[in-house]
This record gives sequence, structure tokens and C-alpha cells, in this order.
Amino acid sequence: MNLRTFIRRYCLNSRLATHALTRLHTSLSWLATCLAQRGFDARTCPATRDDAALERRLNALCPELAASVFSHARDGIIVVDPFGRVIAVNEAFTRLTGFGQDEILGRELNSHRMVRRLAAFYAPMKNALDFHGHWSGEIQSSHKDGREMTSRISVSAVHDRHGNVQHYVALCSDMTQMKQRLQLLERDARYDALTQLPNRLLLAERMRQALGKARIDQQKVAIAFIDLDGFKALNDSYGHDWGDRVLQIVAARINATLREGDTLARLGGDEFVAALVGLQAVEDSQPLLERMLQAANAPILIGTQTVEIAASIGVAFYPEHGLQVDGLISKADQAMYLSKKAGGNRLAFCPTRFISVNSEA
Repeated sequence: MNLRTFIRRYCLNSRLATHALTRLHTSLSWLATCLAQRGFDARTCPATRDDAALERRLNALCPELAASVFSHARDGIIVVDPFGRVIAVNEAFTRLTGFGQDEILGRELNSHRMVRRLAAFYAPMKNALDFHGHWSGEIQSSHKDGREMTSRISVSAVHDRHGNVQHYVALCSDMTQMKQRLQLLERDARYDALTQLPNRLLLAERMRQALGKARIDQQKVAIAFIDLDGFKALNDSYGHDWGDRVLQIVAARINATLREGDTLARLGGDEFVAALVGLQAVEDSQPLLERMLQAANAPILIGTQTVEIAASIGVAFYPEHGLQVDGLISKADQAMYLSKKAGGNRLAFCPTRFISVNSEA
């Protein structure tokens, strides 16, 4: 896990912890108010000697208090008997899932379509409840309207005074939006926001995997560093919105020429890197590279305006020009500058071989 992801997760977990503590404080304050309204005084109750009277008052209060908590809890609450049949659900459960009491009471929870994937968790859940009396985890469930949900479930066993299970109480909360936010954070950390291509981080991960496989299979990998010719002038003339649109179109065109398993990444600005994998010989890369060059060289129509663009591409090979990701990208970058010096709009193979867009020496 990189530092950026760690910090984001740490901050998210801190916010969740703060939110949970706030909710707990609110619940305790509410309970203290209820007790005060029923005559309990923190200054006098500990000093009372009438234990029988205190017990009677508590016995009268607890059922009412439990019912109030059950009704007003923000998390969904499900109560099931030892055989897994639902015997009670609260209003929050209906709000979270869309299922009313009449649709779930008396039903076996693990057979209900809302939690049809619960079977995969049933064995570890039962073991945890048998040994520890508690289980918690995330399950994939479904809202009544068909939406997929990720639910956080916490199940506790309630025993009688003889140690036998009377029923199970499950608290459930909807984690769908939180999971979606985490997925977006993970994607933002590995993909370029403008072109939706992999960024430098994901490129490095994929290249390390590709080089490891190439070493085992005794294959070659081509690393192509791509820089658009004249992009700065175009950006200055037409504006950044046009420049962004050109980058999106060129990225999509080059990406369309690649094979399954190859990777095109955007490093930033108008710089891209492509990793071409599974090559038996250096020469196998040439048709692929020429298609990439032609895709980058094609005119671009934005509205009624045609934009002419081209690219300089420098190429390095594993293992001829290096064994590490950073070194190979650096060699390909150097070759790209050789292409620029030769006039651009061509391929430059590390260290000195040139091929123009028309494959002329």
C-alpha cells in the first residue's frame, strides 16, 4: 500500500471512528435523560439501600427501554430464533432493505432472496457464534428494488441462564456508498483522470509483472515512449479544453491499436508510455509500433475544426537495454528525443536506428 492510499484510508477510518463515538455519546445522553425522567438521580441512586425497590424499577424500565431502542435505532436490527427463522425486525431494517415485516417474518434468513449469498458465510459464521458468541463481516445483499448492496453484519448469540441459545440478534448497515468511494479512491490512485488510461503507478506494476513473465518465458518486451509533436503550440492556440480533447482522442486511438495484455499509460502532459509484451524477437514489435505512430498522426476533427497532430516515439527493449522498469523507460525517453532531433513524426529505436512514418530509413 502506498503512502497516499494509507493516508486516505487512515483519514476515512478516523472519520468513521469519530462518527461512531458521536452516535454512542448521543445514545448514552438519551438514556441518561430517560432515566432522569423516571426518577433516577445519579447523586442518590448509588446511595440507596432499597435494592428490591431498585430492582423492581429496573425490571419495569428495561422492556420499555429495549423496545424504544429497537424502534429508534438507526441500524437495521434482525432477531432470529436458534433455527434461523426471523422473529423480529425494526423499522430501520425496512428502510435499509425495502423489505417489510410481512415479507421476512417467519422466513429462514439464509434462504431469503435479500441475503441469498449468505450461504458462503454460514459455516464460518456458525463456528464463530458457537465458540465466541459473536460474528461480524460484510456480505453482498440485494435491496427489494434489485439494487446490489454491500451490508455490514454483526451477529451476537443471546443465551438463557442455562447457556442455551435463545435467539440471535444481528445489526446491519448499508456499506454500499462507502465501498464505492473506496473503489473510486483506489481507481484515482492508479488511473489518469483525463484519459482513463493507467498512470505511472499502475504502469510500473504491470511492467514489473510483464518483465518477470518475459524472464521466465525468455521473451522480449518493447517500451515505447510517446510525445506529441507541436502539442504545446496547439494548446496555446486553441486553449486547454481543445488540448484535453486532443489528448483523449489520441490516447483512445493509440490504445485501440494495442493487443490484449499490452498497456498504454499516460505519464502526464502529452507524454505516454506503451509496454508491448510477449515478443519473440525485436522485429515483432515494428508492425505494432507503426500502427501506433499512424494512429497518433491521423487528423483530428473537433467540431468543424481539423487539427493536425503527430508523435515522436522512442523505443527500448527488455532485456537488451535494461532489466528494470525505470531504466527501460529512461532509455525509451532518450530514444524519443533522438526522434525529435531527426524531425519528429517517426520511430527511434534505442540507441540510433530510425524509421519514419513511411518506413523509410
